[in-house]
Amino acid sequence: MQFGWLNLTGFMLVALMMIPNVIFALRNRHIENKCACKPVLILEQIGRYGSMTLMIFPLLVWAFGFGSPEAFVIWTALCVVMLLAYFICWGLYFRKPSLPVAIWLAILPSAIFILRGAFLRHWLLTASGVIFAIGHIYITWFNNRSEAKGK
Repeated sequence: MQFGWLNLTGFMLVALMMIPNVIFALRNRHIENKCACKPVLILEQIGRYGSMTLMIFPLLVWAFGFGSPEAFVIWTALCVVMLLAYFICWGLYFRKPSLPVAIWLAILPSAIFILRGAFLRHWLLTASGVIFAIGHIYITWFNNRSEAKGK
């Protein structure tokens, strides 16, 4: 399966992942990012926007597509499972924020970016996903660690 310059499947995945984030942001406008480490904050933003952009636009890729029909089936199954887990985690986090659920909310979108990049042989997306994962997981841990202490 090959794709053109615009990947509508990637756009749909990004849009679906953004829905609970937007709902959370609208409900919790008062919450501030407690992490003050500028390099990590910048790293996360580079990875975030790089990953979201590269999910939609396969920039700097000449052979973009799944290597085989089996790879497509495996990716589709993994994606469905990860998205379902992501929405379940958001449901749990909306009810009662906790560090373990917050960490899964950082891991799952990172995994979607990284695995999509790997399956599509889109190495820039894979690298952006790794950069996002490093920053996002650290910031998520930093911002939610008080829940782990029972505060």
